[in-house]
Amino acid sequence: MIAYLEGEILTKNEVQVVIKVNGVGYVVELPPGIVRQLPDLGQTTALHIHYYVRDSEVRLFGFQSRDELLVFSLAITVKGVGPKLAQSIVAKLSTGQFRLAIRREDTAILATVPRLNNNIAHTMVMALKKKIESTPFETELDIQIQTKPNDDAVKALVGLGSSPEAANQAVVEAQRVLGISAKLEDLTRLSLRYLSRNLG
Repeated sequence: MIAYLEGEILTKNEVQVVIKVNGVGYVVELPPGIVRQLPDLGQTTALHIHYYVRDSEVRLFGFQSRDELLVFSLAITVKGVGPKLAQSIVAKLSTGQFRLAIRREDTAILATVPRLNNNIAHTMVMALKKKIESTPFETELDIQIQTKPNDDAVKALVGLGSSPEAANQAVVEAQRVLGISAKLEDLTRLSLRYLSRNLG
């Protein structure tokens, strides 16, 4: 079983990389958007690995932190959740958001993940509520956890002339007030207010 890989990036696309370790190339599948965060071709990267076996199929799923790996590993134990949906959970929610949603039985936050409907969200809460408390996450759960900035809102602000850094900060502040489930137009409007305030 493979639990961790560190080596040279040979190739990569939007959903996977090939990492060379001791002369062997490993195909590793990644959550949406994560590939863009990796180093360039020829550089070294390290990934925590979920070794996935179903019948005769073997797949490697990679994550940048052990906590992300744990979220994925928990999610795929839930009925109706396969690897693709579990990857989307990791991409959409921070590990803190996921843990807090399970603890608080907040199905609305879980249902913001694409293709994760309310029924699956409810099933996930029921299946993981006790299990997640005994899972050895590396980071302490902060109930004031910061959210990942909404990508569409950030893009909207950048399109209006904001720097990516300022846009990210403004969107995070707006999400703290409106919540992760806020409508894009409301989120963008409040983010613009924060931008104007910070610039002023």
